[in-house]
Amino acid sequence: MDIRPLDLTDDAGMAAAYRVECAANQNVRTGWTPLGREARILGWRTPNGWQNRLVGAWNGATLLGFAAGMNSVDTPDTTWIFVWVDPAHQNTGVGSALARAAEDASPASTMRFVASACRSTTAEIDALARKFASPLGNTAATTETVVELDLRDAQLTGSTTAPGYEISTYVNGVPERFRELVGQIKGLVDAEAPNGELGWGETPVSPAEYAEEIDLWVAQGHRVIESIAVDRNGNVAAWTCLLAAADPDRPAQIEGTLVVTGHRGHGLGAAVKLASLHRAVESGNVSRVRTSSDDQNVWMRSINTRLGFTPVETEIILQKKNVRA
Repeated sequence: MDIRPLDLTDDAGMAAAYRVECAANQNVRTGWTPLGREARILGWRTPNGWQNRLVGAWNGATLLGFAAGMNSVDTPDTTWIFVWVDPAHQNTGVGSALARAAEDASPASTMRFVASACRSTTAEIDALARKFASPLGNTAATTETVVELDLRDAQLTGSTTAPGYEISTYVNGVPERFRELVGQIKGLVDAEAPNGELGWGETPVSPAEYAEEIDLWVAQGHRVIESIAVDRNGNVAAWTCLLAAADPDRPAQIEGTLVVTGHRGHGLGAAVKLASLHRAVESGNVSRVRTSSDDQNVWMRSINTRLGFTPVETEIILQKKNVRA
């Protein structure tokens, strides 16, 4: 087995990585629908605030699996590690070797490694942690429940208005005048929600970074649906984003929802989320929507339950200290 970096500019190599990723996910995630090949490869090749490093395990010309090490410019101390192995070559040590290679290729600024994985049941998550993650030195930082709403049968009841606020929905980008405020909110989503032992800090998104992210999503064929609540002073008090894929068989993904401190208690979180769901229905090409929240996030889980979301997967987020740091 030969482990070496994957060249992001190599079309054949990236196509092989895409095939492995699809096979690995479809083997363990019931009903998982991939992003289109060109869209997925575009995501790997576009920095968009991230440094992406891929390493592959080869047997001759056959790619057995690959791993990704990803660093955000906002959190240089954290490297995300993801590993995919062709099902025909799993349980042979390939995944562990790839994980270690991705860690070794991480930048000097890395103080910890973080990884995540989704499975259909908690029993499968426990088995993954016990057999794969723990021997590599990872510990569970938190768990999230992935929930799904079938818009074809959903009864979207509830208010999309709130006294003292104007709630509006935009496709493929909010107006320029709101982008700095929305970027500040996006930087609070992970920091203010429960996140177990991860300890995320604020990571504001600049208007330029916001535009780059929208451009990438649109180039991948997504429709970006954002709903915001604006108070009488023109401040954005709440925000949510729903990312609809070009393929109607792939569930749309809610990227985040947040109500700014001082504006909570007015039903704004449910109102903006419901407004975005209504727009998704109107678009005509969204049949299912997925989202996830930390298992300790009682507030968001309650909103999702009232809207009709039901659990479909469990996600574990793992972390370990970089002992070389």
